[in-house]
Amino acid sequence: MTARQALKTIGDLRSGYHYRSAKDLQPGDDAKYRAVQLGSLTEDNQIDWGNLDLIDFKGDPERYLLHDGDVLVPLRGMRMLATLVKQPPDNALVIGQWAILSPHPGLIDSRYLTGYLNHPRMQHRLASLSRGSGISFISMKDLSDMKVHVPSLGRQQQIARVVELRQKERTLIGQLEQLKDKLVNAATMQAAIED
Repeated sequence: MTARQALKTIGDLRSGYHYRSAKDLQPGDDAKYRAVQLGSLTEDNQIDWGNLDLIDFKGDPERYLLHDGDVLVPLRGMRMLATLVKQPPDNALVIGQWAILSPHPGLIDSRYLTGYLNHPRMQHRLASLSRGSGISFISMKDLSDMKVHVPSLGRQQQIARVVELRQKERTLIGQLEQLKDKLVNAATMQAAIED
Protein backbone atom coordinates (compact mmCIF):
# COMPACT_ATOMS: atom_id res chain seq x y z
CA MET A 1 0.00 0.00 0.00
CA THR A 2 1.23 3.48 -0.89
CA ALA A 3 1.77 5.89 2.00
CA ARG A 4 1.54 9.66 1.64
CA GLN A 5 4.26 11.55 3.42
CA ALA A 6 5.31 15.17 3.66
CA LEU A 7 8.41 15.91 1.62
CA LYS A 8 10.25 17.02 4.78
CA THR A 9 9.84 13.53 6.31
CA ILE A 10 11.44 11.56 3.48
CA GLY A 11 14.84 13.22 3.57
CA ASP A 12 16.97 16.12 4.71
CA LEU A 13 15.37 19.19 3.10
CA ARG A 14 17.28 22.47 3.01
CA SER A 15 17.59 25.57 0.86
CA GLY A 16 20.45 26.80 -1.29
CA TYR A 17 22.79 29.53 -0.07
CA HIS A 18 21.10 32.93 -0.23
CA TYR A 19 23.69 35.52 -1.14
CA ARG A 20 23.35 39.23 -0.37
CA SER A 21 24.90 40.66 -3.52
CA ALA A 22 26.67 39.61 -6.70
CA LYS A 23 29.96 40.35 -4.89
CA ASP A 24 29.35 37.22 -2.80
CA LEU A 25 29.66 35.19 -6.00
CA GLN A 26 32.85 36.76 -7.32
CA PRO A 27 35.82 34.43 -7.57
CA GLY A 28 38.53 35.32 -5.08
CA ASP A 29 42.10 34.21 -4.60
CA ASP A 30 40.92 31.08 -2.80
CA ALA A 31 37.99 30.26 -5.10
CA LYS A 32 37.49 26.52 -4.83
CA TYR A 33 33.72 25.96 -4.85
CA ARG A 34 31.66 25.46 -7.98
CA ALA A 35 28.36 27.39 -7.89
CA VAL A 36 25.25 25.48 -8.99
CA GLN A 37 22.68 28.14 -9.89
CA LEU A 38 19.38 28.17 -11.79
CA GLY A 39 21.31 28.97 -14.98
CA SER A 40 23.48 25.87 -14.54
CA LEU A 41 20.88 23.56 -16.10
CA THR A 42 21.02 22.25 -19.64
CA GLU A 43 17.98 22.09 -21.93
CA ASP A 44 17.32 18.52 -20.80
CA ASN A 45 17.30 19.58 -17.12
CA GLN A 46 20.75 18.27 -16.20
CA ILE A 47 23.49 20.15 -14.35
CA ASP A 48 26.30 21.24 -16.65
CA TRP A 49 29.20 20.40 -14.31
CA GLY A 50 31.78 21.71 -16.77
CA ASN A 51 30.43 25.27 -16.84
CA LEU A 52 30.01 26.13 -13.17
CA ASP A 53 31.47 29.40 -11.89
CA LEU A 54 34.20 29.16 -9.26
CA ILE A 55 33.49 31.16 -6.11
CA ASP A 56 35.24 31.84 -2.83
CA PHE A 57 32.75 30.74 -0.16
CA LYS A 58 33.47 32.07 3.34
CA GLY A 59 30.86 30.25 5.46
CA ASP A 60 30.35 26.61 6.38
CA PRO A 61 29.65 24.94 3.03
CA GLU A 62 28.40 21.58 4.35
CA ARG A 63 24.65 22.27 4.17
CA TYR A 64 24.95 23.58 0.59
CA LEU A 65 27.21 20.90 -0.89
CA LEU A 66 25.69 18.41 -3.31
CA HIS A 67 25.93 14.64 -3.04
CA ASP A 68 25.09 11.90 -5.50
CA GLY A 69 21.35 11.18 -5.36
CA ASP A 70 20.29 14.60 -4.05
CA VAL A 71 17.21 16.09 -5.69
CA LEU A 72 17.08 19.80 -6.52
CA VAL A 73 13.81 21.72 -6.90
CA PRO A 74 13.88 25.34 -8.09
CA LEU A 75 11.87 27.59 -5.79
CA ARG A 76 11.56 30.42 -8.32
CA GLY A 77 10.65 30.63 -11.99
CA MET A 78 8.16 29.36 -14.52
CA ARG A 79 9.30 25.71 -14.51
CA MET A 80 9.67 23.86 -11.24
CA LEU A 81 11.24 20.70 -12.67
CA ALA A 82 13.19 18.60 -10.19
CA THR A 83 16.76 17.66 -11.10
CA LEU A 84 18.50 14.47 -10.01
CA VAL A 85 22.10 15.08 -8.94
CA LYS A 86 24.43 12.54 -10.54
CA GLN A 87 28.12 12.29 -9.62
CA PRO A 88 28.75 15.91 -8.60
CA PRO A 89 32.28 17.17 -8.05
CA ASP A 90 33.25 17.37 -4.37
CA ASN A 91 33.04 21.16 -4.37
CA ALA A 92 29.60 21.72 -6.00
CA LEU A 93 27.71 24.22 -3.86
CA VAL A 94 24.05 25.22 -4.35
CA ILE A 95 23.54 28.96 -4.67
CA GLY A 96 20.21 30.76 -4.77
CA GLN A 97 16.58 29.75 -4.91
CA TRP A 98 16.74 25.96 -4.68
CA ALA A 99 15.41 23.31 -2.36
CA ILE A 100 17.90 20.50 -1.83
CA LEU A 101 16.54 17.13 -0.71
CA SER A 102 18.86 14.34 0.38
CA PRO A 103 16.47 11.35 0.49
CA HIS A 104 16.62 8.86 3.37
CA PRO A 105 18.20 5.67 1.97
CA GLY A 106 15.85 2.71 2.05
CA LEU A 107 12.77 4.96 2.15
CA ILE A 108 12.77 6.82 -1.15
CA ASP A 109 14.59 6.30 -4.44
CA SER A 110 15.99 9.57 -5.80
CA ARG A 111 15.16 8.63 -9.38
CA TYR A 112 11.56 7.87 -8.41
CA LEU A 113 11.22 11.14 -6.48
CA THR A 114 12.58 13.18 -9.39
CA GLY A 115 10.18 11.53 -11.84
CA TYR A 116 7.30 11.88 -9.37
CA LEU A 117 7.90 15.61 -8.88
CA ASN A 118 8.21 16.11 -12.65
CA HIS A 119 4.96 14.28 -13.40
CA PRO A 120 2.40 16.69 -14.96
CA ARG A 121 0.04 16.20 -12.01
CA MET A 122 2.74 17.16 -9.50
CA GLN A 123 3.91 20.05 -11.68
CA HIS A 124 0.33 21.33 -11.51
CA ARG A 125 0.44 20.90 -7.72
CA LEU A 126 3.73 22.83 -7.51
CA ALA A 127 2.26 25.58 -9.69
CA SER A 128 -0.71 25.83 -7.31
CA LEU A 129 1.72 26.42 -4.42
CA SER A 130 3.44 29.24 -6.33
CA ARG A 131 2.99 32.84 -5.32
CA GLY A 132 3.97 36.16 -6.81
CA SER A 133 2.66 38.29 -9.64
CA GLY A 134 5.90 38.63 -11.63
CA ILE A 135 8.27 35.75 -11.09
CA SER A 136 6.49 33.00 -9.19
CA PHE A 137 8.07 31.33 -6.18
CA ILE A 138 7.34 28.53 -3.73
CA SER A 139 8.10 28.90 -0.03
CA MET A 140 10.24 26.23 1.64
CA LYS A 141 7.42 25.71 4.16
CA ASP A 142 4.84 24.97 1.46
CA LEU A 143 7.24 22.66 -0.37
CA SER A 144 8.27 20.82 2.79
CA ASP A 145 4.61 20.20 3.74
CA MET A 146 3.67 18.91 0.28
CA LYS A 147 2.57 15.28 0.39
CA VAL A 148 4.12 12.69 -1.90
CA HIS A 149 3.14 9.07 -2.53
CA VAL A 150 5.77 6.68 -1.19
CA PRO A 151 5.15 3.13 -2.47
CA SER A 152 7.44 0.23 -1.61
CA LEU A 153 11.07 0.69 -2.64
CA GLY A 154 10.73 -2.07 -5.24
CA ARG A 155 7.73 -0.33 -6.81
CA GLN A 156 9.60 2.99 -6.77
CA GLN A 157 12.49 1.43 -8.66
CA GLN A 158 10.12 -0.07 -11.26
CA ILE A 159 8.44 3.30 -11.81
CA ALA A 160 11.81 5.07 -12.03
CA ARG A 161 12.99 2.56 -14.65
CA VAL A 162 9.92 3.18 -16.83
CA VAL A 163 10.46 6.95 -16.60
CA GLU A 164 14.16 6.55 -17.50
CA LEU A 165 13.32 4.40 -20.52
CA ARG A 166 10.79 6.96 -21.74
CA GLN A 167 13.38 9.75 -21.40
CA LYS A 168 15.93 7.69 -23.36
CA GLU A 169 13.33 7.08 -26.05
CA ARG A 170 12.65 10.83 -26.32
CA THR A 171 16.39 11.51 -26.62
CA LEU A 172 16.80 8.89 -29.35
CA ILE A 173 13.78 10.20 -31.26
CA GLY A 174 15.23 13.72 -31.08
CA GLN A 175 18.60 12.49 -32.38
CA LEU A 176 16.89 10.57 -35.17
CA GLU A 177 14.94 13.67 -36.23
CA GLN A 178 18.16 15.70 -36.33
CA LEU A 179 19.83 13.06 -38.51
CA LYS A 180 16.82 13.00 -40.86
CA ASP A 181 16.98 16.80 -41.15
CA LYS A 182 20.68 16.64 -42.02
CA LEU A 183 20.07 13.94 -44.61
CA VAL A 184 17.18 15.82 -46.25
CA ASN A 185 19.12 19.12 -46.18
CA ALA A 186 22.19 17.51 -47.75
CA ALA A 187 20.14 15.69 -50.41
CA THR A 188 18.08 18.74 -51.37
CA MET A 189 21.15 20.98 -51.56
CA GLN A 190 22.97 18.38 -53.68
CA ALA A 191 19.94 18.14 -55.99
CA ALA A 192 19.86 21.92 -56.33
CA ILE A 193 23.59 22.08 -57.15
CA GLU A 194 23.39 19.31 -59.77
CA ASP A 195 20.51 20.94 -61.63
